[in-house]
Amino acid sequence: MHLHLVLVAVVALAVFLLVRNARSKRVRVELSSSSPAIDRWLRETLVEMLAKKLAGKGVERAHIASTLSGDPDGAIVSEIEQAVRAVEVEYVRDPSANGNLDVRARVRFHDGSEENVTTRIAYTEAPASVREDFERKATTRAFRKWDFPWMNAH
Repeated sequence: MHLHLVLVAVVALAVFLLVRNARSKRVRVELSSSSPAIDRWLRETLVEMLAKKLAGKGVERAHIASTLSGDPDGAIVSEIEQAVRAVEVEYVRDPSANGNLDVRARVRFHDGSEENVTTRIAYTEAPASVREDFERKATTRAFRKWDFPWMNAH
């Protein structure tokens, strides 16, 4: 009976150590919902869209560009947030696209209007979470919400 308890304890300890070791080796990387290529494309696209949208409010294109490039001006941020309700990005994996992805951004405005823009990027320039979706789920489409640079500030 005593030997049986010792054996159970040894097996339990071995299982505990194996599980703990496996957890410590697991990579804990938070997958971003965007990538530098997408951020750059959307910043450039949004500057043009917002310059038209906010021209009547006296907001200059240069101020929009600097705010979207990481130098946020509180007044401009406020105007942009009052204008834009959401930016949604769709990634489409097309086998005939030679390893590229078609990307569509839908910019929804608070006034009820929306604009759609498209581009094509290399598969490797897509966000890691999108590539993971394509690999794990064997899907041809992935959707992500895109946040303005100041929303991710720490």
